[in-house]
Amino acid sequence: MSNATHKAKLKDTIRVLREQWLALRAEWRDAASASIEREAIQPSEDAVRIATLALDQLSDAMERARRDCDAR
Repeated sequence: MSNATHKAKLKDTIRVLREQWLALRAEWRDAASASIEREAIQPSEDAVRIATLALDQLSDAMERARRDCDAR
């Protein structure tokens, strides 16, 4: 699978998580739900954001390596 495919799957998964979490939070608002948001949901979103940036950087590095190899 390509980096673009992995990136798309990550983004889609976190989008679904956020949608389902918002639907759940519409009915469940207490200290426990706030804790889950703070300790699990938000860190997951942050991790996906960082991972997609890393995949972009990896793709760029791989493309540069391909060009360098082709130029030789």
